[in-house]
Amino acid sequence: MQNAFHDKFEILEKDLLGRIGILETNHGKIETPTLAPVINISKILFPPKDIVEMGFPLLMTNSYLIKRNYDNIGIEAGVHKLLGVNTPVMTDSGAYQLMIYGNVEITPKEIVEYQVNIGSDIGVILDIPTKYDTPYYIVKEEVKETIRRAIEASKIDRKNMLLVGPIQGGRYLNLVAYSANEMSKLNFDLYAVGGPTQIMENYKFTDLVRLVMIAKMNLPIGAPLHLFGAGHPFLIPLIVAMGVDMFDSSSYILYARDLRYITSTRTLRFHDMRNLPCNCPICSKWTHNEMKKLPRQKLVKLIAIHNLYALSEEIKRTKEAIHEGRLWELVEMKAKSHPSLQNAFLEFRKYTSFIEKYHPDTRGALPGLFFYSAISRYRPEVIRYLKKLKDNYKPPPKKILLLIKESEQKPFTRGGFISDIYSHIYSNKKLSKKIHIAVLSSAYSIIPLELDGFYPLSQYETSYNVLETAYHEITSDVVWYIVNKGYSTIILIYDVLPPEMVEELKYKLHERGIKIFFFKTLYQGKETDKVISYINSISQNLNIQ
Repeated sequence: MQNAFHDKFEILEKDLLGRIGILETNHGKIETPTLAPVINISKILFPPKDIVEMGFPLLMTNSYLIKRNYDNIGIEAGVHKLLGVNTPVMTDSGAYQLMIYGNVEITPKEIVEYQVNIGSDIGVILDIPTKYDTPYYIVKEEVKETIRRAIEASKIDRKNMLLVGPIQGGRYLNLVAYSANEMSKLNFDLYAVGGPTQIMENYKFTDLVRLVMIAKMNLPIGAPLHLFGAGHPFLIPLIVAMGVDMFDSSSYILYARDLRYITSTRTLRFHDMRNLPCNCPICSKWTHNEMKKLPRQKLVKLIAIHNLYALSEEIKRTKEAIHEGRLWELVEMKAKSHPSLQNAFLEFRKYTSFIEKYHPDTRGALPGLFFYSAISRYRPEVIRYLKKLKDNYKPPPKKILLLIKESEQKPFTRGGFISDIYSHIYSNKKLSKKIHIAVLSSAYSIIPLELDGFYPLSQYETSYNVLETAYHEITSDVVWYIVNKGYSTIILIYDVLPPEMVEELKYKLHERGIKIFFFKTLYQGKETDKVISYINSISQNLNIQ
């Protein structure tokens, strides 16, 4: 059975598992990734159309609360008229109330039919959200019940309303995988990962990564994916990098009522602040001193509007990172916002072999890649390159490997110290017959020089911190390459390397019966002759044909 999303969701650009896409609904197209601000129909602080005008193409409200408060009036008016908008609206089913209160006064079938009747663009089945501390045997039965309800809901005539199939299971990853597999067999337009609210409230972001990634790996890769209740800017890039296209949040108003001010990297308590570190329309018009003198209701409204602008800005920043091919770098930067987020990023890197399968090979504009630390080397470009190097690359049949530590000049063969060495070696018939040249790269471990022109092997910048923090991994890759590609002698030319790396290379190669010679030098033109003289002497003494 072909899933319904094939006709409704178009992917325009990709980076990692993140993508920019277009989702078609009855009330217009939604560009993803996007956040749907949640509107409480009984506690509207300012007109929802104002939120739409701020750049949010999708709003979310609760169909269960509409039914309780308006019932048939809701059907007669429709959800769009109740909110005063003519743009896409997503409705929840009352699952949150079910999680909080343990019961809702409606059947799963009735709430889906009600969402259809009030004209929702995107509806959600009445699933059973997984509470974080619920025992396994209970969660297992809840997941089975959610799937039973999903089967029932998938048979309802939804009259072009897009229907969401929620994935549950919480921290029990085998149940998450089972839920996702079973849901993917049903004809849903979107899927959603449920149950993250308590995870995020307690900053258990590592658990969030496991939850989302296991769901993603067991769902159709092209399906649009929603994440319930995720709404802080510092999480948005990571969430999108995991392949989440949409998420909803009421954080903008909940935080405002507690006088909490959202920024790109953290949340501040308004009365502890002295300045407004933002250029949104609110923070450009008001000073902190002026705002703190306002009546509380007015202050709450202004902070809520600011919070929405902060969320909107992060969505735009994330989209631009996808477009430029720099989503990994944005996520890595954001990971420094909080130790729990850094731990989540470390967990995310465990899935890079899966991510690499769907990360684009090429794009229109080819960005230079930035490497800051050891974790930067887990980006899919590195995983892909090393896999191809090990599986597909066959070096020329030469026994001496001249390994030159990378220079700032790139590409390495188009000028600079390495290019000069390369020209001298290959203009000398005797040396060129014996010696193969490769670059010791902090980003890619080892780059045979004839691959220098292939993207992205010369299009990168790296901090020395990468060598200092990843030298064990780099050394292991280099030793594997040397041993498995048939070299017997290594000449290593370098300007600066961690002493521990030099000793580790020496020990591991000697242990395997491979000779290694080290020559430390300055990467300057006047040093080239000294290097060539040293290489000549080694070559002659070895008498390798």
